[in-house]
Amino acid sequence: MDTSSFRSFTPREPHTGTPREPAPPTPFISFVKPQGQLYNYDRHKPHKDQPVNIPKGFLDAMSVREKVYVEEQGVALENEFDNDDHRSCHWVIYASVNETISPAVLDPQTGALLRARRSTSTALPIGTIRLVPFPHEAHPRNGGIYLNGVLTNVGDPVRPRSSETVKALEPQEIQGGNRRNSLYIRDFPTTFHNGQEPYVKLGRLAVLKEYRNKGIAGQLVRTAISWMQTHYTVFNPSPTVLGFDRLGVDVTGQLPKWRGLFCIHAQEDAVKIWERYGFQVDDKMGKWFEEGIPHVGMWLRVEVGKGGHTVI
Repeated sequence: MDTSSFRSFTPREPHTGTPREPAPPTPFISFVKPQGQLYNYDRHKPHKDQPVNIPKGFLDAMSVREKVYVEEQGVALENEFDNDDHRSCHWVIYASVNETISPAVLDPQTGALLRARRSTSTALPIGTIRLVPFPHEAHPRNGGIYLNGVLTNVGDPVRPRSSETVKALEPQEIQGGNRRNSLYIRDFPTTFHNGQEPYVKLGRLAVLKEYRNKGIAGQLVRTAISWMQTHYTVFNPSPTVLGFDRLGVDVTGQLPKWRGLFCIHAQEDAVKIWERYGFQVDDKMGKWFEEGIPHVGMWLRVEVGKGGHTVI
């Protein structure tokens, strides 16, 4: 976990007169890089009962997700953690919350301060977002019902398949639905995706109930988008790592590169929220259900190589 964004908080103590109220929460965001040591994360247990080698930043993200998705929305605990978590970037936003250890003591006759209030500051995780690199599974089927990422109504006539769709889905179905080992994405085209262009996926946006409508979600979304704009090559395959240089093969221009395309699988009730940040609903993706919750696809394209959220 990168803790460079943590700030030190010193509670203010009154020197004279009436003690001050605790300072309002001051949000700050921490980046949690992709983790390789989540293989022993037990999806059947809450974040507080996980092995000690799980990074604290990721556990903080899960604490918010459990509150929002598991407790509020009824998602099964074992389905909240998924196979994308270990390879994803996470951001966690914290509030510095002052807690009183002992109250101030005033002279009952004069009102003079006899003992200052003692307090401590706690970094409370209040929101999180996740960014999943490419490649991804195929776009969800219109009318599909997914549990823990698995399509459960495979045999149902959820959508008549065109010849174009059948051709695009063949590689996925032959390989059991997992195409992440492939560098090349082949999917059915949608309104905003041609079925081939690499894209990154935002999701797991969650903010604790008592901190909503305060701009927290917007801070998280803008931070993730801006980070990707300035780190736009970080997920591109390396010819050296893949061994093409040893083979003397020039693959320049042939390997997939991210060119500014974001996707989200948005809960239907959250469409208006994502539209605030420039995302547009993809009508050709239709609607499907994840953990019993209706979802739609939304897309955003941004400039790469620049900081800040610049939509093009």
